[in-house]
Amino acid sequence: MKGMERKAVSDIIATLLLLGITVAGAVLVAAFFQGNSVFRPDATSPGTQTASIKIIGYDTRDGSDLSGIDFLDNFLDAPPFLCTITCNASPDDLPSAGGTEFVVLTVRNQGMSKVSLQSVEINNFDHSWSASTSGTLSALSYPAAGKFSIIPTSSTIQSPTNELLSNGEARLVIKLSGDMSQDIDVNQPIRTRIITNLLDPSADIITSGSVR
Repeated sequence: MKGMERKAVSDIIATLLLLGITVAGAVLVAAFFQGNSVFRPDATSPGTQTASIKIIGYDTRDGSDLSGIDFLDNFLDAPPFLCTITCNASPDDLPSAGGTEFVVLTVRNQGMSKVSLQSVEINNFDHSWSASTSGTLSALSYPAAGKFSIIPTSSTIQSPTNELLSNGEARLVIKLSGDMSQDIDVNQPIRTRIITNLLDPSADIITSGSVR
């Protein structure tokens, strides 16, 4: 009788294990066919998604009205160049007053969710987002050296947030840092990379002294 009892208990345990394996398999198969995030690396948590920020235009001229924005002027040097370390005595001043100069990148968020634009690398030097420039863009309100502000392409007002919605476009106004190792000569390649709250794309190369 004792042997029969043990055999009966073993049969029950085996049956329960088979049921558990069957249910688990059914759940995994259903998740696979329904596109569950277990099988979709692009649908994981925001911290592991790949950013879809693309540079679609830029203005790196040593001229005036960059990207068509009034008051956004670089000082026209002869020969032309974008001033960084040469202008580090008072880098936060306007270029006309001896401060560092501006670069404008036009970007688009091609992803399905909004992203936070945290910083922009220019020639491997980090320029962080300026939270104090929202509401306008003028000779009295612009990013400090080593920082950038965000202007939607449909506006001329600097954004109060560093978020860019899905399919959104914006212009990044970057005030070059005076701590960069050298000025940027015209026609010189500029290495750019946009840092977000997601996994960041590789660097893009643009050309100094041109507009696109």
